[in-house]
This record gives sequence, structure tokens and C-alpha cells, in this order.
Amino acid sequence: MATSSAVRSAACLLLLSAGCAEVYVLDLPDVNLETPFDLRQRLDAYRSGAERYHGDPKAVADASLRREVDVPWKAELFKPSQYQVHESPEWGTYVVRGYVYPSGHLMRYRVKIRRFEEIWYPIQISRYKMHELSDDDKYHPAHH
Repeated sequence: MATSSAVRSAACLLLLSAGCAEVYVLDLPDVNLETPFDLRQRLDAYRSGAERYHGDPKAVADASLRREVDVPWKAELFKPSQYQVHESPEWGTYVVRGYVYPSGHLMRYRVKIRRFEEIWYPIQISRYKMHELSDDDKYHPAHH
């Protein structure tokens, strides 16, 4: 998890360098997922063309987020451009997506995925929320 902290620290520094502000980070509990018992059936469904999304890491991440976490975009269509696939020696393959709430809060989601022949399956969901308080924010701690 050291790399996760480094990424969060870098994001906080980037926000802090934009002006005089404080950034609060809420690291939510990880959601650990069991290895699916039906991988062979999923592979068959993928190969038959019935469930092609199993071959797309971004689609697998999207489906697992919608199923396992209460996400604000649940009613929207899947948009692959909102996801990025990464590789890391520590985590293996993972997919990330960000979401900015109207309040200005930034939510980041990471789905660790693993390959089974030609398909992917999720093993963990991580998420954290960042909020920047500027000096003129009425909820800034310096004002209380």
C-alpha cells in the first residue's frame, strides 16, 4: 500500500500547489472480492459472444463497481474513456476511475483485476475521497 499512499500524497500536493488550501482525504475500506467460481462458464460465454465484456478490463471494472459499491453514475451508460488500465509490480493489473461531485469532492476508484485465459475478473475495490478546503470556504477549520 506504500504506492497507494504515494499516489494520494502526490495528488494532495498537486491540489495544494494550486492555491492556499487544505486537502482532506478519506480512505474508505477496501472491498475484497472472492475469485468467481464460474470462471469457466464466463470464459465460455465470452468465447460464444454472449458476454463479450469479460474480455475488456474497463468493462469488468465498471460492472464490479456498479454491483459492489453505491456509485453516482449507476444509471449512466458505460463510458470506456472514463477508465484507465494500469500495471504495477505491487498490485498487478488495475483499473482506475475518478468522479467529481457537484460539491467539489473528488472520488477515486481502483479495481484490481486478474486474467483467466482471455477474460478478466475483479479481486478488490479500493476508493478514497478528497476534498479541498480553500481559505474562503465557510467550513474551513481556521474559521471556527
